[in-house]
Amino acid sequence: MGIKMKKKFLGVILTLVLFLGCGTVFAAEAEAPAEPAPAVIVPNMNFTGEAISLSLEDAVARITSAGPGYESALLAKETLDAQAKGQEDLWAAWRAASNAMMGVPSSALTATINPTKTVEAKIVKITRPYLVDQAVIGFEIDLNNLIYDTTKVYHSVLQAAELLRISQDNLQVQKDILSNTNKKFELGVVSKMDVLSAESAVQEAAVRVNTAESNLKSAKMSFNMQLDYPLMQNVVLTDSLEMAVTGPIDLASSVKAALATRNELNQLAYRLESTNITLESKFNSSRYSADYLTAALDVKQTEKLLKDAKTGIELEIRSKYMSIQNLTDEIAAAKKTVANAQEGYRLADLSYTAGVSTLVDVQNTQLASYQAQLGLASKTLEYNLAVSDFTIATGYGKGAAK
Repeated sequence: MGIKMKKKFLGVILTLVLFLGCGTVFAAEAEAPAEPAPAVIVPNMNFTGEAISLSLEDAVARITSAGPGYESALLAKETLDAQAKGQEDLWAAWRAASNAMMGVPSSALTATINPTKTVEAKIVKITRPYLVDQAVIGFEIDLNNLIYDTTKVYHSVLQAAELLRISQDNLQVQKDILSNTNKKFELGVVSKMDVLSAESAVQEAAVRVNTAESNLKSAKMSFNMQLDYPLMQNVVLTDSLEMAVTGPIDLASSVKAALATRNELNQLAYRLESTNITLESKFNSSRYSADYLTAALDVKQTEKLLKDAKTGIELEIRSKYMSIQNLTDEIAAAKKTVANAQEGYRLADLSYTAGVSTLVDVQNTQLASYQAQLGLASKTLEYNLAVSDFTIATGYGKGAAK
């Protein structure tokens, strides 16, 4: 091959190499995943997007089927399932070793212990079903906590909306009082001080409305974060702030249900069984040895913890029961207070118009009406959360604090 041909051949090869190299670069660039588009930041405090209507039932269905909280609950369950499988595999290996030993002459096994007869094996044997149960129970506890938190933020939004409505009504009433006071001032019936007082009341009521609006927006953002929506997503809650409908509570049955179900007791029962297995393995030890006394002390301490836990759970159920009963009475009283306060304002306003009572009388009765309505909304939220909390307490409970 001549020199020119060699150069031409090398040139072709170099061109191909460069072309293929560039192609690889281009392909790599083409295949590189596109970066996600940056989230659009809403430039103001207005909620945006197509309105999403949600009942509390819809919100609960969403939170228990998708989102970070649900995914965490699934991961926790899978972790316990994996741990249970590990215990199962360990037991299977020990069983296989034990079966293999059955064909070996006993004289050859003098220094070998059957692995299935050890204290570790006995504990592994009870640990696998315990972990299987804990995977299921833990998942339910996580879902119940998600439901409780969702119920709380849902009703918190409803309460904030109700407080805004009450504040707006109060503002309108204060404006009506101011208008009436101005008319009376023009007639020379009241002093300029009354007009100034009424104007100040309007300004204070307007500030309360602004505060209530801010609180409602904060509650909505918290709700969106809990439900895994964009923070400024426009979500419309379709339920209203009313007392949760519940039937009569059977206290004795509720206590029995809690004592039969609460996971703290399941965990302590497993711990007690484990400590008893350890104590039984010390049967050859002296009853006065540190080894035996330590194992016996573990059993006694666990028995005490179990006993105290049962008493504590019963106390908890009874306390929550009394709280619900008290809140029921308080709400009934609050409703009566609201009705009386509203009627008191109506009568005071009529008396003021007739020139019988003073501006201060009208303002005081309106303030009492405003505060009574706020109190009723607050008690309603407290009652609904107490009912949800009681329901969880009579089941598996909320689990350990996280």
